[in-house]
Amino acid sequence: MSPSSTTSDRVNRPTRQGLPWRPFDDAGATYDDWYKSPLGAFAERVERRAVFELLAPQTGELILDVGSGTGRHTLDLFRRGARAVGVEPSAGMLAVAQERRSPVGGPLYVRAAGEALPFRPHTFDGVVIVTTLEFAADPDALLFEAVRVTRVGGRVVVGALSRRGPWAARRGRSRSPLWAGARFFMEGELRAMLERYGPVRSRRALLVPPQLARAPSPLLMLLERLGVMLATRWAAFIAVRVNVEG
Repeated sequence: MSPSSTTSDRVNRPTRQGLPWRPFDDAGATYDDWYKSPLGAFAERVERRAVFELLAPQTGELILDVGSGTGRHTLDLFRRGARAVGVEPSAGMLAVAQERRSPVGGPLYVRAAGEALPFRPHTFDGVVIVTTLEFAADPDALLFEAVRVTRVGGRVVVGALSRRGPWAARRGRSRSPLWAGARFFMEGELRAMLERYGPVRSRRALLVPPQLARAPSPLLMLLERLGVMLATRWAAFIAVRVNVEG
């Protein structure tokens, strides 16, 4: 595995929407505060479970995390035995991820944009893209790149907030610069974008509305289970896997 062009070229390449990751540079130090709250920890737990059930990472596999942010998913992949690589265009977010590395090892991080991955074709066993497509300057280009660097027979898993769900609506109304210009997708859109590369299947999660921020974790899990049984069409988070064909 080796970069096919310089990092600076990959990060600073102009896009039709400019450089959408710039607001994240200033947010690196506080970005993970959300996950310290009961609702944030719960949301991360159910979203990660949906993504990892589809990804099914195996010990020793080379897995790429596109839009790795502060490295939360990348580090989890590493702890599960995968050879994890994170790609993140924001220097601020990447700095936090690097600080999490153990002195004896950890994931490899590369600064690059998802629309121009600095890896040769068919490098990875799997690619995961979680809450990243929403911020991509060119979502189709990002998915093309993810498939390009995945070996034939490998898989790409995308996790994103559903445009139908209350979480996307709340994020869309947010005054935070992180969510300004974010684009949300329907499950059918995600499946259509990935079906051109191979057969797809999906999972739905996060049936608890964001208004329950003060609810205790056991109640959140109970409501999630009830939602899965009764109202998955209103799920706030969608995970879609495509098996990459030759």
